[in-house]
Amino acid sequence: MNKLFTTVVILAFSLTFLIAINEKSMAQDLEEINLFTNPGDITVAAGLTRGTSTGFLGNAELGLTGQLLYTVNEDIRAGLDFTYYLIGERQLSANELNFNIHMFVRNRNNLTLYGLSGINISNTSGSDEIWRVQRELGNPDTRRYGLNLGAGLEVRLGNIVLYGEPKLTLLGWNQLAITGGFRYIL
Repeated sequence: MNKLFTTVVILAFSLTFLIAINEKSMAQDLEEINLFTNPGDITVAAGLTRGTSTGFLGNAELGLTGQLLYTVNEDIRAGLDFTYYLIGERQLSANELNFNIHMFVRNRNNLTLYGLSGINISNTSGSDEIWRVQRELGNPDTRRYGLNLGAGLEVRLGNIVLYGEPKLTLLGWNQLAITGGFRYIL
């Protein structure tokens, strides 16, 4: 009986000691955690986008993207981005303007994960004389509206922030666009 009592007391003290150490460690970890992007931060970005079904002809194209983001609070960031697709040889041009909301899954230390949703405005224009687009496919000057769904990842490497962002646009061009580049928090 005395041996069982001693074992139970030792286990109880050991468990209490381990829980206390764990709680102290967690408290220190919370104190050391810094937000990746803080409320009120303005972020600018530049990147490359690969759209799978870009423009009026629906071809995969490469584009140049610029972004402006504003962190509303620890959980939400609002953004505006513009992508110009490089379709010069076809005498067609395509671009898109996106208004997105980023919902942070993780916004700590050197890593940010977020989901995104938003509104897409896609524009195409061009000459139908060379490609006969108007007679075969309809008017090449179009504007379409769609919805964005996607996710993103940011990694801080010193003063440089690298990001990647796959985004699905529905009801507009119906395409998957993958963007990657650099961000800078002002």
